Amino acid sequence: MVKRLLLASAIMLSAQAQAQTVATFENLSLPNSDTLYVDFATNGYTVSSGLVGLKGSMMDYQGYTLTEGFSYSNIFDTTQCNNCYDLHYMYAGREGRGYNGSDKYAVAYAYSPAIATLSGAAAGHPVAGFMLSNTSWGYAYSNATYAAANGWAKLTVKGFNNNVQSTDSVEFYLADYRSTTPAAQRGTLDSWKWLNLQSLGNVDSLTFRVTSSDDFFPSYFVMDNFVTMESGTACPDTVTTTVFNVTTTSVNMSWSYPGDVTFDGNDSFQVVINQSPTVGVSDIINMVVGQNSYTQGNLTPLTGYYAHLRAYCHYGQDFTDWKTIQFTTAPNSIKDINTLSVQLYPNPTSGMLYFEYSSPLNVWVMDVNGQIVLRQTAVNAIDTRNLAAGQYFIRLNAENGKNAIVPFVKK
Repeated sequence: MVKRLLLASAIMLSAQAQAQTVATFENLSLPNSDTLYVDFATNGYTVSSGLVGLKGSMMDYQGYTLTEGFSYSNIFDTTQCNNCYDLHYMYAGREGRGYNGSDKYAVAYAYSPAIATLSGAAAGHPVAGFMLSNTSWGYAYSNATYAAANGWAKLTVKGFNNNVQSTDSVEFYLADYRSTTPAAQRGTLDSWKWLNLQSLGNVDSLTFRVTSSDDFFPSYFVMDNFVTMESGTACPDTVTTTVFNVTTTSVNMSWSYPGDVTFDGNDSFQVVINQSPTVGVSDIINMVVGQNSYTQGNLTPLTGYYAHLRAYCHYGQDFTDWKTIQFTTAPNSIKDINTLSVQLYPNPTSGMLYFEYSSPLNVWVMDVNGQIVLRQTAVNAIDTRNLAAGQYFIRLNAENGKNAIVPFVKK
């Protein structure tokens, strides 16, 4: 299958530091097995689970009960049908079960746009995405029709916030036999797949529409585990990272992302320390799980390095883009003159940098190229606000002649 944006065969739905809600549709009731939700309300109805409401309506068509928009089902029939005009194929998920073996899932007829609205704390925030599959009917039609005709069927999702449409939309091919598609990727969706909707940005409603090459593909799809995001990001691409405690042969890194104060077993990061602004295929990738710091040793003194970090995307089973910081290890001479026992705090700093020593010190601040950028005498602290963000070395001289060179980071 062609995959646009982040798609995966499974989804990690464990608890995270950010607030998210999973609509599993298991809260909805049905009178029996092999049953479709039916409601002939004059103005339609809304099916609600989690913090999403799925809009739908019912109609009778030549003796068949059909939906416009959304309904939900516990029909499981994966038979390869010849005549699919039967509820067991029209409202049955191809995989023969809900996601992760669940009992219920949502079904949409989306020849005209089907509508979902967000409620409560989810409204006006991004949607992580949902699990998606074909119906048995859609699967059977595609296999019988499209393989020899270069046909296709796709779902298009659009987002809206205060009635303004997002600039982006998300597309996923339910069936793809186009000649331009690599042969290994052609086929029809026959299992649950994750569709990432974060690129739509802040939304309070979504539309779903199925189109096809011949306009005869049955415009149904099934949905499960719809994940709203009340705060934070499920796939944090704004990881803030810094390097500190740079010595002749080692460096420390730490990182955070908005809204996440604690790091648990679900938080995974990859770290690479190399001498290139990019990560190469031969670089050693260090996996860090459940913490927000990393220490790298065995570095070469007075050498330029790059620290690379990326975070795991829980709902796409992929990693964010690499975040990179450049630094230079300290020269060997630091060990020779580091006879003055002094502590700097806070380090990293965005303002004042204090020296924990019994008397005032003379100070020289050098950048990573050895250029002196600040000089002061007889002080117990310096103001770094006029320094550019980055790594520096500070030389401290006491009245007794003792010296120290200590690295620090300006945020």
